[in-house]
Amino acid sequence: MTILRLSLLIALLLPVACAPKGTEVNPDDRRVDQDAAAQDKQWPKWFLCATDVRVHPASRYVKEREALRLEARIELLDQFNEPIKDVGKLAVELRVLDRNGQIVLDKEGRQRGFRWSFDLTTMEQQAEYWDPIARAYVLPLKIGPADNDLPTFRTVLTAMFEPAWPDEPMLPKGEPQPVEIRTDW
Repeated sequence: MTILRLSLLIALLLPVACAPKGTEVNPDDRRVDQDAAAQDKQWPKWFLCATDVRVHPASRYVKEREALRLEARIELLDQFNEPIKDVGKLAVELRVLDRNGQIVLDKEGRQRGFRWSFDLTTMEQQAEYWDPIARAYVLPLKIGPADNDLPTFRTVLTAMFEPAWPDEPMLPKGEPQPVEIRTDW
């Protein structure tokens, strides 16, 4: 019987203890916050966006029916150094070095290397390249049959990201850090 009385007392006092929804909200406060946001030029701190780019060390060469492909994994990192999706364009560059770290030249005397660009501005492009397990963009970089000897050289991969947001600089803001691509064979 005491449990029943206690339950009844709680049921009667509960509505008195709760204030009606919205009684403490001033509609003018929201307008002030929006005005402050419009005046502050450092708007990216208010929402998560890419602040750095990193070539994941799991990037690797893959052989498919005598064709060579580089599977590059590129991470965009937010303010908390966590992988994130973002809208913009990725530029990936592969440089070929010899055993001593010197740049390898092709037959015409030009630096041997490759450059690829990826547009990440639509939902379809995001879905095509984003890997939710790795939390990175997995980019299939095709390499022609004439360059099947790349795994015998030392190759380094760099990535740059150009955000689609207005007035945002190219990432990384400094010099991109090259990552050496290793082979499994």
